This record gives sequence, C-alpha cells and structure tokens, in this order.
Amino acid sequence: MIVESYEDVIILSGALRSNFWETIHTAISLTLKRHPTGVIVDCSGITHCTESGAETFRDAMEYIQRHDARIIVAAVPDHVFDVLKSVPEVRSQLPVAKTVEDARRSLDLLVRAPVKKKREAAVQTHGKVLTVLTGGKTDSDALHMAWHLADTQLAEVHLVYVVLVPRHLPLQSPLPECEQAAADSLETGRTFLSDHGIPSVSHLERSRDLASALDGALAEIDPFQVVVPLPNGDSTPDACGKVVNSVLAKVKRPIIFVRGFPPVEHWVRPR
Repeated sequence: MIVESYEDVIILSGALRSNFWETIHTAISLTLKRHPTGVIVDCSGITHCTESGAETFRDAMEYIQRHDARIIVAAVPDHVFDVLKSVPEVRSQLPVAKTVEDARRSLDLLVRAPVKKKREAAVQTHGKVLTVLTGGKTDSDALHMAWHLADTQLAEVHLVYVVLVPRHLPLQSPLPECEQAAADSLETGRTFLSDHGIPSVSHLERSRDLASALDGALAEIDPFQVVVPLPNGDSTPDACGKVVNSVLAKVKRPIIFVRGFPPVEHWVRPR
C-alpha cells in the first residue's frame, strides 16, 4: 500500500491486505494541520482489499467520531465496497463521496466562512433574527418578514439552512445536490438582505431533522426572534402541521411561521 499526500488529499494506491491505519493516521494528522477545514482520502487507486484491510476504515471511522474530524473518503472502487459489506457498521457510518470532486465541493460548501454585510444606515445592530431557509418557494416570504423585523429593530439576520441527512447515512456524508441547493439559497438570501441594507450571517447545518438543528443553532446565535417558512403554499395542512409541531416541541423562543401564497391557479375569485 502506497500513501501519498497532495494538498488536502491523501491518495491510497495498491493492495490493502492488512490494517494500514497507523500510517494513514500519520498522513491525515499532518494534512489536517495544513488544511484544518478537512481532508479527502482518495481510494480510487486501491487494487485489492481484504477483510483485514477493511479494518483500516473501521479505525478511520472511530477517529472521525472521537475527534469530530472533517474527513471524507472518496472514489471507493466497487470491489472495495464489496469487502466493506463484511463490516456493515463501517459502510453505514463512514462519510463517503462518489468522487474527489464531490468531496471537495462538500468541504468547500460546509466550511465557507459566514458573510456579514454592513448596514449602511446604522453603525451597530441590536439583536439577531434567525431565519430558516429551505430552498422552497416560501423562502422569499420568510426573507421579507426577516427584512421588516431587522429593519425596525436594527438587527442582523442569521440565515440558517439545514441539510437533512437520511438516518441510514452518516451525518457527515456528502450530499452534493442538497449542499449546492443550500449554498444557492444562502447566497440568494444574503443578496436580498444586502440590497435592503440588512447585515446577515449565513450558517449551513447538518441534522436528521429541522427542529434538532434549530435547537442547536439557538444556543449559538441567541436570537430574539425566529422565522420559519412552512412548506410551499400548495402543500397539505398536514405537512405544515408536522413542521409546526416538531419545531414547537423543541424551540422555546418567539417564532413566526410563514406560509406563502398558493399558486395562482388555486386562487378563488370572490363573488
């Protein structure tokens, strides 16, 4: 087994016939010092893997969990995945990306520094408004509500997008499409608020459900008001009710739930 390091990527090549974690651990530790935002382990060059070799990934998984390290395994060949099936907890808990490019995109999006826009009309802000973005149509209505709240209270808006990770995947698993949607939504929100002279900070969270992510974000941000968009205006009342009930069960702050207008074809003309 050959271990090479290039910038933020650890490249593995050759046959993995035994637990090679100690050597890989050293390479990862050195790389994390240079690139604390995260490391990618490129497995595309592994030509053969035994069950003993698969124990390398078990130790990697345990290291990630103990140190909350941002490490993504990428480009794992099919024949290696077949061997990993013999260690099912590894396959279910190890963050894996299809390609190195997907892994790097995930790291770049998740560690992107928060952007704060200066308010033109005020030197400092007084308080914070936490506004959830979901990538849905109702985000626009939530942003308008946040704008008016921040404008009247001289507050800054903290935009929070929660990437919902399915329970069968590790929490840090790359989800390129979801993460890109989150980045796009946050950028749209920042631009809207900046155009209206409102300072903003963006946060990208990962969680199993919205309510749990909000509960954690509240402790960090400490807003005086929370704005949560409900599912799109054409969603069923049950869908909206589930969001309301789950959030109210965990969030003990003033909350404004925003429901957008239904599609035009659903409007009823008054007689």
